[in-house]
Amino acid sequence: MTATTSPNPRPQERRARRLLAVHRWGYRKGGAEGVHLDHLALFRQRGWDCAEFTVDHPDNEPSPWRDYFPTPFAPKPGLAGIGALPRFFHSREAAEKFARLIDDFRPDVIHAHGVYHHLTNAILAPARKRGVPIVYTLHDYKLICPAYHFYTERKGVCEDCRGGKQWNCLTNRCTGGPLAQDALYALDGLIQWHGGALRKSVARFVGPCRFIVDKFAEHGFPRDRLRYIPNFFESEDDAPVSSDAVAALRLARGRNIVFFGRLSAEKGVDVLIDAAAAAGAPLTIVGDGPKRAELEAQARALGARCQFTGHLKGVALWAQVEAASAIALPSVWYEIAPKSVLEAQARGKPIIATRIGGLPELVTDRETGLLVEPNDRAGLADALRRLLAMDDSALVEMGARGREQATSSFTRDRYYREMTALYGELVPELAEASP
Repeated sequence: MTATTSPNPRPQERRARRLLAVHRWGYRKGGAEGVHLDHLALFRQRGWDCAEFTVDHPDNEPSPWRDYFPTPFAPKPGLAGIGALPRFFHSREAAEKFARLIDDFRPDVIHAHGVYHHLTNAILAPARKRGVPIVYTLHDYKLICPAYHFYTERKGVCEDCRGGKQWNCLTNRCTGGPLAQDALYALDGLIQWHGGALRKSVARFVGPCRFIVDKFAEHGFPRDRLRYIPNFFESEDDAPVSSDAVAALRLARGRNIVFFGRLSAEKGVDVLIDAAAAAGAPLTIVGDGPKRAELEAQARALGARCQFTGHLKGVALWAQVEAASAIALPSVWYEIAPKSVLEAQARGKPIIATRIGGLPELVTDRETGLLVEPNDRAGLADALRRLLAMDDSALVEMGARGREQATSSFTRDRYYREMTALYGELVPELAEASP
């Protein structure tokens, strides 16, 4: 579109600002995908012209840009898949289709939320060649930890790959999968770090908590290209829960602590079960995952007052949360910005969490919940006792402070304002045009 020749152009004559959002998945597979899709929806609501680029997956949300989407990376298992390994690192199809999309859509800025393995770093060159700035949200530690989490079940928190030593992903067997997977991730990590394609191509990296921003700076990413912008959350996004359902759960269980999330080693649920058994605290565990059978056996062996519900979602999940006295998140890895904390706080629940990663940024000790050290079973047991000993008014007051934080600090308006200002650092016209 050509620029107007009017000396005093009216605001409505200005070309809509154009955002190209990138993520390897176009459906709500997990938290990162939700942030990507919510980001797109928000900017469309605010009048931006938006396009998306993802792999062509049957579960994707409908998109008019589907013809540009490359096929997912799906190698055959075992030795038959060896020939596909180059595609793990470089997708020529993704690069060609991304270049065509940039040429046809002509974005002002590109915002990526994840490109690993399916889109690959191959899509970076078309953006660089055309001079379109890239913003990248850090949803994990993949660029500095080949296994994503800085955590292994054998070692706990681990930063052995610091300074370009990603071969430790193989020697430490970090992925928890077969040896070949550890080797592949180690190789990918070495290429990512020593090649530095993303690090060199991205104009700004966004961290949803201060901890991840500081951690990437600590590992050598330029501080002046790192920004802290928290994800937005507003409680009206969640379906209301029947008060009768909540009352029935409270009558059946009395005061109880709820954990909801994936049952995997880094979540520290084994520590929580030990602590609950020691404190005599009733515990409800909502979720599923690779550790479920082991955790159930642990609870039985300890005689813990522990109920496993399996995976729940929607009103069934929120009924469990609302019926709880408090929510526990005893993570033992560098949690980033778990939405589950905000979801629970928005429903007026105190949080018992660990002092690790971004969790202390969400939970204020003795104000919106209680904080304990990770892997501290005795400390966690004491926190459970203290919280369950509080009277109802104290629990309600603590939960109300958490709700105020969740619903006033993590808003769409804040996210949009700060993200648009960031885009304006790269393309001044975007900031000047922002309302």
